[in-house]
Amino acid sequence: MPDHSRDRYFDTVTLSNFALAQRLDILTARYGTRAKVTREILDEVSDGLVAGYTALAQIERAVGARQLGLAAPLTMDERALYRHLIQRLAPGEASCIASAKLRGGIVVTDDRAARDCCSEQGVRFTGTIGILKACCVDKTLSLPDADAILDAMIAAGYHAPVRRISDLV
Repeated sequence: MPDHSRDRYFDTVTLSNFALAQRLDILTARYGTRAKVTREILDEVSDGLVAGYTALAQIERAVGARQLGLAAPLTMDERALYRHLIQRLAPGEASCIASAKLRGGIVVTDDRAARDCCSEQGVRFTGTIGILKACCVDKTLSLPDADAILDAMIAAGYHAPVRRISDLV
């Protein structure tokens, strides 16, 4: 049985995959405010909006409407880990890992370097494909729907490691 009680700290790329495919609703329905967005991630979302990715505005709206959770600011202990991690990662990924490690959460990232850091830090992680697969396993999404969502993500620029969720389930 999946552990839905743990907070998930989403990085910008993973949030963007769902937002650009117009399916942020999957995250709000599945995790609600357990889907945490750090302030550093919101800064990256703002950068994306300035760069012209208007679909990312739905991330800010979801946080503002409390459909996604705004993570508490980093504590001093979390900031110490964050400073260590930003030597290798962008601020968003570093903030997610620092938060998840010290708060017992799970990082949601598709970034290889961030996943490597999670492994080194003993932090659980998943990503876009893992979420789509989990939605199929628990029957939240049908396999054809998950494949169609993945197709929309790929069309929006996601460099997916697989082409079909139905090949994984």
